[in-house]
Amino acid sequence: MPELYFEDFTIGRVFETEPWPLSQDAIIAYARRYDPQPYHIDPAAAERTRFGGLIASGFHSVAIASGQFVRSGILAAAGMGGPGMDDIRWLAPVRPGDVLRTTVTVRSARVSQSKPDRGVVTFALETASDAGTVLTLTVAVIIGLRPAG
Repeated sequence: MPELYFEDFTIGRVFETEPWPLSQDAIIAYARRYDPQPYHIDPAAAERTRFGGLIASGFHSVAIASGQFVRSGILAAAGMGGPGMDDIRWLAPVRPGDVLRTTVTVRSARVSQSKPDRGVVTFALETASDAGTVLTLTVAVIIGLRPAG
């Protein structure tokens, strides 16, 4: 990935992340620690729920999408953290064996008025498995402008 700065994040620009396979063991390990509900940690109990089987925690899906975004290298040169996420929507269950892919689209970009060496870029993330979209969210990130010279 080339070094990207605020100026490189034009509205509508799209980035694709590397696929992330999700195993039953990974789903259970995450949920045991952070979201210990029966349909996330117990395959037999999950069979008796409205989901009809084990599913990943929605927060696990968000963590995967966030990790894919960071590992893509998009923010490596000039990312300065972010003020937050919005509009998180879990659209379909994520199941063992799913391979998740996240598409990152630049939605808006503005230079900071108080700190003109940086700006705020808002990205729309859409995470999908082979069955279709499972998660959408928006995230704002502070990104440095290209250094002079």
